[in-house]
Amino acid sequence: MSIWQKIFGSNEPTERVDPEIRNIDLPEHEERKLSPQQIAAQKRYAASKSDRLFKSPIGFGLSVDETLRRDVERLRAASRSAGEDVGYIKKYFGMVQTHIVGDKGFRLQSQIRDSKGDLDKDANKAVEVAFKEFCRKGFCEISGRMNMIEADQLIAKTVSQDGDMIIRHIDNAPNKFGYAFQLIEADLLDISLYKDLSNGNKIKMGVEQDGFGRHIAYHLLTSHPGEYTWSAGGRRYIRIPADEIILPFPMWRPGQTRGVPWAHAALLDMHDIRGFREATLVSARVGASNMLIYERDPDQPPPEDDENWDNGEFIQELEPGKSNVVPDGFKARESRFNMPDDSTGDFQKAILRGAASGVDANYNVLANDFEGVSWSTLRQAVIEDREHWKRMQGWYISQIKNVIYERWLRNALLRNQIKGLQAFDLERANNYNFAGRRWQWVDPLKDEQAITESYKNFTVNPMEVLQDKGVDPQELAEGWNNFLELMGDNIQLAQSIGLVKGTTLKPAETPSKEAEE
Repeated sequence: MSIWQKIFGSNEPTERVDPEIRNIDLPEHEERKLSPQQIAAQKRYAASKSDRLFKSPIGFGLSVDETLRRDVERLRAASRSAGEDVGYIKKYFGMVQTHIVGDKGFRLQSQIRDSKGDLDKDANKAVEVAFKEFCRKGFCEISGRMNMIEADQLIAKTVSQDGDMIIRHIDNAPNKFGYAFQLIEADLLDISLYKDLSNGNKIKMGVEQDGFGRHIAYHLLTSHPGEYTWSAGGRRYIRIPADEIILPFPMWRPGQTRGVPWAHAALLDMHDIRGFREATLVSARVGASNMLIYERDPDQPPPEDDENWDNGEFIQELEPGKSNVVPDGFKARESRFNMPDDSTGDFQKAILRGAASGVDANYNVLANDFEGVSWSTLRQAVIEDREHWKRMQGWYISQIKNVIYERWLRNALLRNQIKGLQAFDLERANNYNFAGRRWQWVDPLKDEQAITESYKNFTVNPMEVLQDKGVDPQELAEGWNNFLELMGDNIQLAQSIGLVKGTTLKPAETPSKEAEE
């Protein structure tokens, strides 16, 4: 008995039988021969069999990098053009800057602890003061033309517009901290550069990777391909190790090497809006150009001494309220060009709703359209919209802020530029977090009342409430202490006007005359 018979209890097969492959598009009379289960199985995923949805199968099943290699340069050019010429896309890029970075940028909260496990207030204060100085114009960005908030706003806008960008670390920079960063456009990372290296690494779209897809180095062009000085003598590259470069972009598919412009799903809709509006404008101009036309009348003899009859030219300017007499040999005919209908607004709203979904933004804000919107509807839309912006803030902090801060911290400690900390404190000082901006609610009074009730029911953490508002609890406490000390004898006045409510502090007592003596 063979091993096959021992395991399966049957005779060993003598030949391989291939399964029968049936045509999924069977005629109706042949479908009756199949069982109901077979028919149901063939009817699944009908959308994948529709020729109307997939007229062009080219590109389906491609890897994400091959898709990007073919399309990303055109997408980037279309995104830049839309940001310059289409008001809604320009508005979206402004929303990215406003909601991810804001006017005050990201707030550093140092979390250094002492040997007892308590927060080291002096060390945390020293780190935050030093980093605030580094964020000034002339320190953080190597060209000296931007402060940290302006650089963050430019990074957020550029990544959303182009899909990615290059941020290069500059160690030994000419400032007291010995560190700065450089902002470089994505064009210098050549999308067409592919090469197999002798060490087993591969260069894909200018990025050198190992077998696990880890970025090893970046091969940057020595000059911008769009510059006037671009040489026709061949492209030259410089290899920069990966630990000197940040290439930030949200990853949409596993194995993705380069980023995609964030508005890519809305660009076609915006193009349709622009085309429809141009066509409507042309139609309106034609409709507003009705005129009086003189035609030769075959029933009348031509005038004897009229040069216009022979030359075919007859010009008369019309003015409002003016009456004209039809010349001999001519008859008048009025042109009737129709004005466009009222469908432009409805068409634009419908397309803009899809475009807003394509960029994951609130339609009412993106389109500046608050017609017929109730408070409750707007509140729900704003809450969902802000959750998206919080998610993007988390991505920005993880990909950019944390990397820049840790690089600065290492250089600053090596140069003893943080008061009370030395280079060996790096691990202890590497406890921190960044907080993004927060927003006022649609109805702040009701929200504050709800928070008050939550406090009474012990269903919220006060520290988390403050952090969700974007308020540093330590700064809040210091601010109140400074305020109460400043008020001094006027604390009762502050209580009387409701500025201080329920405080147990008493105004400082003035010394008596006997004590003075």
